[in-house]
Order: sequence, then structure tokens, then C-alpha cells
Amino acid sequence: MPELPEVETIRKQLSEQLIDAEIVDVEVRVPKIFVGPTSSPTTLGVNHILDGEVIAKISRVGKYLFIHFSSGRGLAIHLKMTGRLVIDVHTYATVPHTRVVITFKNKRKIYYWDTRMFGYLHVESNIAEAEGIVKAKLGPEPWVIDDSEFLRRLQKTGRTIKDAILDQSLLAGVGNIYASDGLWLAGIDPRRKANTLKLSEVKKLRMSLCTVLERGLATGGASDNSYVDAYGKRGAYQNEFLVYGRTGEPCRKCGRELKYLKIGGRGSWVCENCQK
Repeated sequence: MPELPEVETIRKQLSEQLIDAEIVDVEVRVPKIFVGPTSSPTTLGVNHILDGEVIAKISRVGKYLFIHFSSGRGLAIHLKMTGRLVIDVHTYATVPHTRVVITFKNKRKIYYWDTRMFGYLHVESNIAEAEGIVKAKLGPEPWVIDDSEFLRRLQKTGRTIKDAILDQSLLAGVGNIYASDGLWLAGIDPRRKANTLKLSEVKKLRMSLCTVLERGLATGGASDNSYVDAYGKRGAYQNEFLVYGRTGEPCRKCGRELKYLKIGGRGSWVCENCQK
């Protein structure tokens, strides 16, 4: 699933290209993906529900994208597991799994591609309100939360620390990749109970999460699965994974073999020497 760095990379790129662009039509190839203002799937084929709308800004909350129109309407977007949002990569017009095509007056196009079809584009009559509702449901991002508040939230749960930091209502934007690498960088075993961490450990964890997320942003995200950026290009963070996906490889600190395990149904990696 695209995490904070991947979604933020796409947001920046779309913002660079599409501010003030006017929509002339939307081609809906899979109705359940593109949901209209009545919270129901839009009909198959070319749709004019967004004709004349002009993009004023593009924002992000956690892993959600919000395209704001000058009218006050907008699109709320979640890429979920396998969604891609690419601009002017015209091979996407004919490849399988392209679900929605948005065309602009200047002939540019956005393609929404998704193999598993868990993602969506929702038309919102009040995009600022829709963004506010989502923001209220999510926890703060690692750069925003202070250490004391982070500790307070973790002390309220008996879940593993890995499960806790993946809970978007507790901490927004962190997914399996950056949680795994952040925990290793902080020297914390992902199986530890969240409420056993001390303030010093929580501070180190928050800083470590910020570090790996910033590396993700700097490298354009992680393309270990289906993620590509808005230009259809792969990110590079997968080339420097700290532990994620590195089963049997040596720990970058001590050289001991990294172990694979499952926590909360998700793959996890740990150095049993360095993470306590």
C-alpha cells in the first residue's frame, strides 16, 4: 500500500502540473471506483459530472489525497493497496486495469489504475469539509505529535508496538514498510507491547519514524510492489530498506541474520540482537 512518502510524492507532482487545469470529462471504466455526490457509483462511460471544474489545490492527510476545485467541490482519493494515479502516461489509456480517465481542457489526462480495485475517487460537494472529517478520524503524523502525547497514546493500548503505530487513528501515514524500518532504527522489537515503552524509547521511535519517512520522500517512495509516482516512474527507497523484505540478510548494524515473522497478520522483520 502506498504510504505517506508515496502519496506525498504524488501530491507534489500533481500540484506542479495541474493547478488551474480545467476538467472537460471523466471516463468511468469501473463504476464502483468513481463515486458521485450521492455516495453511489457513477455510471459506466464518459461522464460530465466534473465538467468545468478547475483545480485550485491538492492536499494530503495521512494516506488520503484531496483535489480541491475552485467551486468548493473536489475529489477525495485513496489508493489503497494497488492504486496508481499517473498524469500523461498515455500507455495507460489502453493497458488493463485503468479504471478512470480524467481529461482536461489542455488535453492532459489523469489515469487511475488499480489491479485489486480497493481504491476510490469520491466526488465531494464540500471538499474542505470532507478533508476535515477524515483528519478528525486520523491521528497526528510523526512530525506533528510530541513525545509526551505519543507516549500517552501508546500507554493506552496493550497491542504490540508494530500494530499500534500502524493504527491510523493513533498515528497517521505510517505503513508496514516505514514501521518496520523505523522500529529497527530505534532498536525496538516490533513484538513489544506498546504500553511497555518508556518516554526515552518513544522519543527515539518517533525520531526514527521521521528519519525513514524523510528518506522515503527524498527517494520518491518505495516501489517494492505496484507503486509508481505521478509520472509513472518507480521510487528508489526499496534500494535502501533497513529490514523490510530482507529475510535472511545480515543486519546493517551487527551482521546477524534478520528474522521474518508475522505480527497482526502482516509480515515483519527483526534483528533479535539489536531490537529489544
